[in-house]
Formats: sequence, structure tokens, C-alpha cells
Amino acid sequence: MKTLFTLLISLIFAHFLQAQTIDATAATRYFELTDSLRQGRPVSDELWKSFLSLEGNSQYIQNQAYSEKYLNRFRKDLEVVYMPQYDSLLQERLKDPRQHYNTYLIHFYKANEPQLREYLQKILDDREAYLASLYKETYSMLPKRMHRTKPEATLYFNALGNDAVANQGNLVLTLWGTYVYDREKYGILGGHELHHIVSKQKKYAVAEKDESLLMMLQLLLNEGPPDLIDKRYTMAESVPEDMRFGGYMLQLGEQQLPKVDEAIREMAAGTKTYSSKELKQQVIGMSGHIPGFYMADVIERNGLKKKLVANIDNPFQFIYLYNKAAKKDKAKPMQFSKEAIAYLKLVESNAKAKN
Repeated sequence: MKTLFTLLISLIFAHFLQAQTIDATAATRYFELTDSLRQGRPVSDELWKSFLSLEGNSQYIQNQAYSEKYLNRFRKDLEVVYMPQYDSLLQERLKDPRQHYNTYLIHFYKANEPQLREYLQKILDDREAYLASLYKETYSMLPKRMHRTKPEATLYFNALGNDAVANQGNLVLTLWGTYVYDREKYGILGGHELHHIVSKQKKYAVAEKDESLLMMLQLLLNEGPPDLIDKRYTMAESVPEDMRFGGYMLQLGEQQLPKVDEAIREMAAGTKTYSSKELKQQVIGMSGHIPGFYMADVIERNGLKKKLVANIDNPFQFIYLYNKAAKKDKAKPMQFSKEAIAYLKLVESNAKAKN
């Protein structure tokens, strides 16, 4: 009976995966544009506008808040990389990747185009297998009660950078970023972003003065645990240096964590108030990756990952679990102060669950 039940669940899961859409139009159209540029023909204004309006591009542009000025500069960089008449300028720019990062990045797409096309075709030829790899990675950081599918979510591929985002209930993966990380472990970048769509945090009503504090806790929880899916793999030597985010996040997260404790103590004492913008810019970074990944890493290496997964929807528990792990850790990482923990417990006790 158990085998039959497992088979039934597998069939239902497969049905939902078949219903889920993978849209690679933006990525394939990119290669069509660059084919024209290789022939020395610039892309017309109308064609460029049409390209940017493709859903896989427009959602990414919206999420990243790219300005028209940036997109025009990106278009010029495309011309420098692909049009033969700019080859001398291209070679000069490639000597200083930091100064001309987009040129450097676009050149990766050009230099690795056969591999990227083959990789994308592999996904499109077996969409169900690729989606299954994403869900497998997502579920590794979710309790069984959250092992659900989102067949209404579309997975878009584009070629506008090396990042990945969850936007409007959909996934947008850049082809280069996904290709690089999938070489380390299949499905990890998309699995991280899918986690944002499948997981569901607890929502609370708190006092107005504590709303920014709660937002900060939710951001840390939103990015820290899912970073365990992919960020450690980004430290591999085989990953391009500019994409080894994991080590950078751990180092900066350790440096930044005392500021989180300080902010909580200030809010508890009423000596300082923070707007949501100030918390994002001055206390935590990268939407919660810093120091969220550092906290999650400390929790995992001290044997508390299962408890983290079990409480994946509770932003207060993320702090408490980190402190418990930090007390056990031989490296003696910073622990949240008694004042900060006491205030968090006070806020939690007075909070009203909304879901």
C-alpha cells in the first residue's frame, strides 16, 4: 500500500510539473540579436524595445530596477562585444573587467555560446526533469508540510546578467548564472529562487514602532536559509571569481551582525528609530543575504539545520536558533545580547498571528 501511495504522489507531482511552464523566449531571442550584431548590423530601436518587453526580460528589469540609462549602456556594451568593428575597443576593455563589468559579463556569453545553447536545449528537451531538480533543492530547506508545487509559476530564462530573481510569483533565471551554478550542482540557483515562491512565512501584527524590526527579521529569514541551497557551492574554484558570492557573504555577514544586535537594542531602548530603508541600507545588506547566510551557516555547522527547517516560517526562531548554535560553536561567533533577545521575545509575545 505504501508503494502504491508513493507512486500516486509521484504521478500527481509529475502532473503539476508538466503543467508548469518554462519560457526561454528571452534567451533564444538574445542569441538572434547577437547573430545580427556579429554581422556588423546594429539592433534597431524598435527591435531593442521589443526585446526588452519580452516577459522574461521585463520582469527581471522590473525586479532589478534597471533605468533606461542603464539599459541603453547595456545595449552599447552588446555592440562592443559582438560587432567586429569594435574588436580593438573590446580587447582594451577586457583588460579592466571591474571598470567594464558588463562588457566582461557579455563576453562570457559570447565566449561560451555553444555550451550555453546546448545547456538550454537540454533543459527544454526534458523540462520535467529540470523542474524536479529545482523542487528537490527547494524541499531540502522546507518541512514536509510545505512540500507543495506552484504550477502557476512560470520559469523564465534570459541573458541579461548572472543573477536570478523571484518576481510576481515567477522565477527569472539568467542563463549564464544558472549554467555556472548548475555545473556545481544541478538546480541549486533555481531551487533557491523557487524557495521564495513555495515557502510561506508567518505574518504578524505588531506595534507600529516594531514594524521595521519585524521586516528586518523577515528579510534575514527570507534569504539566509535558502542560501544554504546554493551559496556554499559558489565558493568552488571552478566558479568565476566574480560569482563566488558565498565567501564574500560569510565574511561580510560576520562583520555586519553586531550592527543587527545594536539596532535591536536601540529600538528596545527607544534611543533610535529606523525606517525600513535605513535598516536595509545600514544594518543588513543584499535584501537579507547579509548577514542571513552567515547566521544560517552557523546554525547548520552546529547541527541545528533540522530545527531551522522545521521553523522556516518563524523569523523570531531564526534569531533564537542562531544564538543557540553560536553558543556551541568552537569559533565563538558573536551572540545576540541578552537585551536584544529579551526585546525580541517581548515583541513576539505581543504579536498577533495573521495567518
